[in-house]
Amino acid sequence: MNEGRLKCIISGLSRYELTSLEKRFIQAAKLSLERQGRLTEQQGAILESLYMEKTRWIRSGIISLAKN
Repeated sequence: MNEGRLKCIISGLSRYELTSLEKRFIQAAKLSLERQGRLTEQQGAILESLYMEKTRWIRSGIISLAKN
């Protein structure tokens, strides 16, 4: 996954209510990205999954509006 997408996901997640564990993981991922310029595939997958979970209601709303 490219660095720009990861930065976008990290930034987007800051808009949502997060648990303390989620906050710590995101902070660690952000620090790793800044220092090393990359994340492991597993870290990237976790960020993607977390982002998908947090934005699920938005996608569901758009889909339901499109059906009407």
